[in-house]
Amino acid sequence: MRNRFVFLFVLVAILFACSSDSISNDDLDLINLEVKLQAGTERPFKIKKVEGTYSFIPGDGESCSAIVLNAIGEGTMSHLGFSTMLEEWCSNGPTDLGTRSITIIAANGDELRGTHSTILFTSATSFEETLNFDGGTGRFENAKGVFIETVEIIEDIPGGPTGTFVMSGEGTITY
Repeated sequence: MRNRFVFLFVLVAILFACSSDSISNDDLDLINLEVKLQAGTERPFKIKKVEGTYSFIPGDGESCSAIVLNAIGEGTMSHLGFSTMLEEWCSNGPTDLGTRSITIIAANGDELRGTHSTILFTSATSFEETLNFDGGTGRFENAKGVFIETVEIIEDIPGGPTGTFVMSGEGTITY
């Protein structure tokens, strides 16, 4: 009788040991998957055409002393679908390129954010900019990447404060 009890105890201990290893392996697989998802994958990012409007307004003298640009556009973008783009630009003087930030709102509401680091005027009405992605919300919370955009502007009145623009470009995004 005692041998049966010992045998039964050893058998139960072996069963628990085997099932514990399986759970641990499943947990490790889940942890590895989460790490891979957090690390993100680099993907191409393209905008064929975003169209919108812009306006320059005088700065308020405090948060932005010289001039403010507000721009809003819409178009289809890789990984975001049909999206809305909002850009703000504050310049504190004629030689200051200022602080330019962009928020892109994806079709599902996720936001992708970035700041511009360079600008190169290719004509009086066109320029290229480098946009650095630096996070957002939803799937873009930890997004990183670089995007080179080409912008063509059409002024309502030459030298005037309002007009339209068309933007396109490509780069990469990791999320």
